[in-house]
Amino acid sequence: MPSRTLQKDVLAPTSFALKDMKQLFDWEPSLLDTFNVSNITLQPRESATTTALKPKLLLCHDMAGGYKEDKCIQGNDYQCIYYIQHWHLADTFVYFSHERVSIPPVNWTNACHRNGVQCLGTFLVEGNNQMHEMEALLHGPPTLNNSSDDPMRLWSPFYADKLVAIAKYYGFDGWLINIECEFFPFPTSPYFKAQELAKFLLYLTQTMHTEIPGSKVIWYDSMTTTGEIDWQNQLTTKNELFFENSDGIFLNYWWKKEYPELARRLAERHGKTGIDVYFGTDVWGRHTYGGGGFRSYKGVKAASSAQTSSALFGMAWTYEHFDKSEFEKMDRLFWCGGDYSEYPPPPPPKDSKSDSEHEDSDDSEDELMYGHKKGIADTVALIPAPGKDWFVTTFDRGFGKRFYYRGKKLLCQPWSHLSHQSILPNTNYREPIVYPIDKNIAVSCALQTEHGAYLGGTSLVVVGQRLNHRESRDMESEINIPLYQLNVNVSQGCQLKYIYRTLLTEDVKVILSCHFSLHASTSSDSNEFFNSWSLPRNLSYADEDGFRATITSTKDVCESRCFLLPATEETTGENGWITKTIGISPVTPGNQLFIKRIEVSVVVNTASLVGLTPRVIACLGYLGIIPIPSNTVELQIQNLRWSHTRIEKNSIVKVRQEQHQQQEEEEEDLSDIASQEVTLRYYGTLSWDSKSSVPSSTWKEVEYYIISHEVEDNVKSRTFLGTAFCNQYRISGLDCANKSKSHRIIVEAVDREGHITAQSNLDVVLA
Repeated sequence: MPSRTLQKDVLAPTSFALKDMKQLFDWEPSLLDTFNVSNITLQPRESATTTALKPKLLLCHDMAGGYKEDKCIQGNDYQCIYYIQHWHLADTFVYFSHERVSIPPVNWTNACHRNGVQCLGTFLVEGNNQMHEMEALLHGPPTLNNSSDDPMRLWSPFYADKLVAIAKYYGFDGWLINIECEFFPFPTSPYFKAQELAKFLLYLTQTMHTEIPGSKVIWYDSMTTTGEIDWQNQLTTKNELFFENSDGIFLNYWWKKEYPELARRLAERHGKTGIDVYFGTDVWGRHTYGGGGFRSYKGVKAASSAQTSSALFGMAWTYEHFDKSEFEKMDRLFWCGGDYSEYPPPPPPKDSKSDSEHEDSDDSEDELMYGHKKGIADTVALIPAPGKDWFVTTFDRGFGKRFYYRGKKLLCQPWSHLSHQSILPNTNYREPIVYPIDKNIAVSCALQTEHGAYLGGTSLVVVGQRLNHRESRDMESEINIPLYQLNVNVSQGCQLKYIYRTLLTEDVKVILSCHFSLHASTSSDSNEFFNSWSLPRNLSYADEDGFRATITSTKDVCESRCFLLPATEETTGENGWITKTIGISPVTPGNQLFIKRIEVSVVVNTASLVGLTPRVIACLGYLGIIPIPSNTVELQIQNLRWSHTRIEKNSIVKVRQEQHQQQEEEEEDLSDIASQEVTLRYYGTLSWDSKSSVPSSTWKEVEYYIISHEVEDNVKSRTFLGTAFCNQYRISGLDCANKSKSHRIIVEAVDREGHITAQSNLDVVLA
C-alpha cells in the first residue's frame, strides 16, 4: 500500500535479484522493469568539503534473505515494517541478499535518495561450488570476441559494463563487491587471476564514476591478492590491491581495537584516507568487535576515534530478534541509547572463549555513567537534513493504519510503502523541554499513526499529562521541541509553512522557531538587514503565536538578535488542520542567509492535562521551506494507455437481508433465497507520460501520483486505489459491478508540497 487490497496478480510489480551469471548475461532494460526505476534523485546534503574528513557510516541491510515485505513496489498491507529512522547518521545504504546480483528494491532507493543517502546494490559470489561463476565474471561470455588491442588480456569488461548499466538504469548509486569464492587453480594460477580481478575492479570503479558521477564501488574484505579467501579483518598487504582499485574496503568483523589506527596509516601511504576504510560490526554478534547488539556503538566509536569509517551489518536485528511490536523501542535503544531499565535482560554468558575473543569489555566510560547506555547516535556526528534551497517534510514513516491526503482519509486499512518515507526529525525530538519546570507535568513527543496525518500516515504527536491531582497553579506551559538541523540557503527569499492541528478543546498555540545564519559582506550590510527585520512602530508584538527567529551574523563577532514576525493562518484540508505561513524577504546581493535549525513550541494551559491518561495536545503534519519567487509550472499528464489487460467474470451471490434472517429462523435452503450477479474483474497496467511547460525546480517536481476509480463521472463515487512513484500503475483485479456504466481511472500528480498539479483519466474498457 497505500494500495487498496484487490486480488493476487502475477503481473503485480515486484523488486527482484539476479540469481546467477546467466541472468546477468541476459539482463536488458524492459518496459516491465519501469516500475523498478527510481524517480527520486539523490538529494544534496551539506557541502562535501565540510564533511570530507568526517568518518562515514555504511548500513548493510540483510534481513531474512532479502526481498520480503519490501519487494512489493506498490506497497502492501503490513501495519508495521522495518524502516530506518536515523538516516541523518548514515552516508551509504547497501542492500544485501544471498543472490548473485542484489538490485536494491526501488522503495529503498527512493527512501535513501529523499534523505540524501547513497544506495548501493551487491554483487556476491560465495561458496566454492561457484568457481565456474568466478571464471565467467573474469573472462566474460565464452562466445565473446576479444576486440581488445591487448590479445593477452585475461579479464573481460563485459560483466562490469552490465553492472554499470543496471545501476544507471534503475537509478541507484553503486555496488558492494563481495567475492567469497576462489578461482579454479587452472589453467592459470589463482594469484594471477586475482591480479586480473583487481584490474576488472578498477575498470568497474572508473566506469561507474564516468556514467554515474559520485557513485561508489566498495570491496568486501574476503579474497586476498593470492586468490585465497582469507578474511583479514584489517587493511593489510594481502587486500590492499583491491582497496587501491576501488572507492573503499568493507573489513570483516573480527578486528581488534588497535586495527583502525594501523589501517589509517596504511591507507595514507596509498594516497587515500582512513575514511575509505569501513570497519565492520555485525549487529547479530557472531564474534564481532564490541559484541554487536546494543553494544554495536562500540565498534563505531573505536573506528571513528582513529578517523576511519564504520559499516553496520544486519541493523534489522532490532526488528527480527525481538517481538515486532517492540520494534520502535528496541530500534530507539539501538540508535539513541537509553536507561538500563528499558533494555531486555542480557543473554546468559557463553563458555566459549572464541565468542569473546574480539569483544571490547571496557564499560567504564560508556555504560557505567549516569545509568544510561549509549547508542550509535552518541558516536556518530549528525548530518544536516538534505536540501540546498528548499526543504519539505510530512513526517511520514512510510506506513500507517490509514492513508491521508490533505487531512482527508483515503484509505482505512493498514498499509506500508517505503517510497513514502519522508525526512524525519534529526534532533532529540522525543524529549521536549517544558518551561517553566513543573515535575507534576509529563510531556512526550513521538511519530504516530493513531491520531491521523495530513499527508501519508504519520504525524508528530505531542502528548502531556498532569501526573497527580495535587493542587498546583494552572498556568501556561511552553513545550519546546527541537526538530531539524539543516543548511538551507534562503538568500533569495522563501516561504515558511507549517500545518498542524490541536486536539484539546482549550486554546493551544503552535509556534515555529528558526535559527538563521547571516553571512554579510560588511558591517553596514549586517545593520541594514537587522533594521529591515524590525517591525514599524505602529505595529506591535501582540501576535504572540507568530514566528520566532534568531539571527546570528558572522560579521562583528557573531552578533545575534531575536525577532517575532506575524504569520498568516488558514484552515486547510479536512479534520481541523491549520496552515501558518511566514514570508522571508530576500537579502541584498553579496549577502547570504541560511536556516540552520528549526524548532516548534507548543503553548498549553496545564489545566487541560488533568486526567488518568496522557492527553494529545497537538499534531504536526507538514513543514516546508519553499523558495520565492518561483515560476508557474504547468504539468500535463498525457498519452494514457493500457497494456497487459485481462477481464475475468466473477459471480457474486447476493442475499436480501430480510430473507437471510428468515432463513436463519426457518433453516430454508440458501438456493431459494439467493440470486447471482455476474461482475467483471479487470486487470491492466496503466501507463502515461508527463510533460512540463518549463523546466521545473526540483521542489516542484512530481512526488507521486494518486490513482483512483470513478463510476459515471461521479466524483462522489471516486475510490482511492493507490499511489505510484513512476508513470505506471498496475490494477490488480478491480471489480466493476455494473458493466453498463462507464468506469474510469483517475491519475492525479502530487508535487512535493502536496498539491495536485495535474489530472487525467482513462476509461476501463470492459468489452
